[in-house]
Amino acid sequence: MKFKSLVIFFLFLLLISLSFFYFSKSREVFEKPPKTSGALEALQNWTIRRAYPENDIPASKYYAAFLKAKNNLSKISGANYQWEQIGPHNIGGRTLDVEFNPQNTNTIFAAAASGGLWRSYIAGVGALAWERIETGYPVLGVSSIAIAPEDSNTIYIGTGEVYNYQLALGGEVIRTTRGSYGIGILKTTDYGQTWTKSLDWSYDQQRGINEVEIDPNNPSIVWAATTEGIFKSTDAGTTWENVHPVIMGFDIAINPINSNIVFATHGNFGSTGHGIYRTTDGGNIWTKLGSGLPATFNGKAILSIYPPDPNIIFASIGNGSSSGTGTWLCQSMDGGNNWVILNTTDYATYQGWYSHWVGVSPFNPNLVLTGGIDVFKSTNGGYTLTQKSYWYNWDFGVTPPGGPEGPPDYVHADQHSITFHPTNPNIIYFGTDGGVFRSTDAGETFSGCNGGYQSTQFYNGFSSSFNLPDLAIGGMQDNATAIYQGNVAWSRTIGGDGCQTGIDPNNDNIMYGTYQYLNILKSVDGGLNWSSIGPSGSESPAFVAPFIVCRSNSNVIYVGSKKFHKSTDGGLNWTFGNGGAVLDGNQILSIGVSATSTDTIYVGTAPVNSRAKIFRSTDGGITFTNITGTLPDRYPDDIAVDPNDSKTVYVVFSGFGTSHLFKSTDAGNSWIDIGSSLPDVPSSAIAIDPNNSNILYFGNDIGVYVSTNAGQSWSEYSVGLPFGCIVIDLSLVRVSNRIRAVTHGNGVYEAPLYNPVSVDDKKNEVITGFVLEQNYPNPFNPTTIIRYSIPNVGTGLALSVLKVYDALGNEITKLVNEYKPAGTYEVEFNSVKSRLGVTLTSGVYFYKLQVGNYSETKKMILLR
Repeated sequence: MKFKSLVIFFLFLLLISLSFFYFSKSREVFEKPPKTSGALEALQNWTIRRAYPENDIPASKYYAAFLKAKNNLSKISGANYQWEQIGPHNIGGRTLDVEFNPQNTNTIFAAAASGGLWRSYIAGVGALAWERIETGYPVLGVSSIAIAPEDSNTIYIGTGEVYNYQLALGGEVIRTTRGSYGIGILKTTDYGQTWTKSLDWSYDQQRGINEVEIDPNNPSIVWAATTEGIFKSTDAGTTWENVHPVIMGFDIAINPINSNIVFATHGNFGSTGHGIYRTTDGGNIWTKLGSGLPATFNGKAILSIYPPDPNIIFASIGNGSSSGTGTWLCQSMDGGNNWVILNTTDYATYQGWYSHWVGVSPFNPNLVLTGGIDVFKSTNGGYTLTQKSYWYNWDFGVTPPGGPEGPPDYVHADQHSITFHPTNPNIIYFGTDGGVFRSTDAGETFSGCNGGYQSTQFYNGFSSSFNLPDLAIGGMQDNATAIYQGNVAWSRTIGGDGCQTGIDPNNDNIMYGTYQYLNILKSVDGGLNWSSIGPSGSESPAFVAPFIVCRSNSNVIYVGSKKFHKSTDGGLNWTFGNGGAVLDGNQILSIGVSATSTDTIYVGTAPVNSRAKIFRSTDGGITFTNITGTLPDRYPDDIAVDPNDSKTVYVVFSGFGTSHLFKSTDAGNSWIDIGSSLPDVPSSAIAIDPNNSNILYFGNDIGVYVSTNAGQSWSEYSVGLPFGCIVIDLSLVRVSNRIRAVTHGNGVYEAPLYNPVSVDDKKNEVITGFVLEQNYPNPFNPTTIIRYSIPNVGTGLALSVLKVYDALGNEITKLVNEYKPAGTYEVEFNSVKSRLGVTLTSGVYFYKLQVGNYSETKKMILLR
């Protein structure tokens, strides 16, 4: 018995040990390793592509190009199209500020880092909570919002997102760090209907506004923290004066009782003069504060004043961009004369230059929250901090727009702002790299507020299915990869910065995704499960490295690092091209492949170690020939090969100061400039109409353009797009003759191709009079009207067929099938009677009109 008991005892111990081991390993898997500063790489990537060969973008060229394009490039004639949002409406993008309407706290405003200004009348709650406010200017990055306390019709917005001042690098080998263009400060006095320039930096776009504040006691006095110092206006923004010209002003805090007392923070990346300053006479004299504060720091500093007693001030100070570099939570109880370091919990970590804050509740000086990677809370004035959010708990799969994006302890990583409700001490809003979040219990739990907030920042390398009209996949800055399935609620998958993607042209269940630095994953079940397939020894790839699945043989995949990689078995095994040697020692940035053969390949390299180059292979990557010729030394962001002629190839260049689009009809032996009439702004995308190779689509940092004559002339093709948006990619939807504009800051839009398939394939001439209008109402329930026009085809009558399909391409009903004379007609579609009495469910449907050789397809939404 003793022996048996001993055996049982040891078995029990073994069971405990195995359980401990199992749960320890499970914990390692689910808690995930520490996050790294992908933001720094992402912003550097954004900047360097646009600035090269300079250190920063030119001061004036972006806005000048915007004006020139508006004045000189007309809208395409005869086109019946409209760009429409397709999401994501459930994944928010980087947000720098959230503010309340002081007269109506159900209305809030959000400042998207490269997606413009947004407003919600329902406190950000719900599936359709947000609307984008157009300013009439090419405003991408909104950094700060200030609303007059007694007149909410008056609003100022600061623009631009700049974290580093020109070459003040603080010893780090990086270029100037920015996230978007800015044009200074804009002002409205009619609640956003019209806007005017207040501080006009439209021709000084190397500058940025970091904070705007209105004097709570005098709305004519406005302050701005800018890259050039602290600016002040005493005439409601009509004129401005730089009252403290210390570079990299980041934050402003005004004493609400005596508003002559103003605090300002300066510095980032160790810039000259960094520190916290105070003026007691409205900006005439400034004093640098030091007693008890860190003597020096490499990040930025953010302030928070306790309004009932403005002698109580908190400061969050970060120390740079490397993990473990330190964060200081500081407090002054005597109006800034003396400070103590309350806490050194490293909540900012490697994002001390980028994303952190402190907020003291206006109702309780002991309730202090801090944020960096995650949210921390103190109930004893900051002396102890308890972590309340965990960035890695985000949900994968489909979350409903406006619904929970994770458990109650989830807030997206990288915190940019905190805003307390002015009358309810429990409600707090946060601006993060994943959009807007809020707490309704004073920072204990959280929920997303991103329903309809289409502000995500996509990268290039977006993929649309060859077979299904409603299947696509794309990667987003700091928001993973998402799959579009015909609904504005996208399915999130693959963590990190989502980068380039692919879909097998023959099997839509086979998908590919990447995250930063060429980490490649593959799914064979439509994105439900993923496995790593990347080549080993990838040789220093770019942050967003190129990845392409060949159309003529989907088992062949090409990717680029400093070397060229090839797989012939769907990514299971990899070999080096070019004999295992680098092409020119630079990272490969773009790849274009023939649609009819895997042998013809064009490759562009980034000008990192030497000038940019274009190479060609005609033997499947075994050997390459330099075909750069007269092409400019800029980042070659996209390459497209004519699907009908592998010798015709297009290359798109970023940067400023050159043409941005070149064409070759002899496989790169010579080049033709076809972009001289296009705006001189960084450009990212070219797409060739699959039905007519003479029709080209071009995307740049302003919008979309179309040519109907192979690039000889260009017109705007941007109706329905945000006013000036970064179109980072263009993706063709061949099965429905549509095109997607993939943006860096406003999600994805979709429109019909220019006169899509409304071309006589025999004569290759664009016809007039053939129109398929958007159904109305749309969305609809249960009926909608479809209106269409038939052209005069010369025979008197034309066979006209109008069919409705579901999202999978199954025919639902045939609304029209008869010969008709030229004219305009309309027909009703009844979703209840559409299929022998079977009622259709909510979702996306398509209707297609075919008249002889001409056809067009449009999308409609049934919403019950």
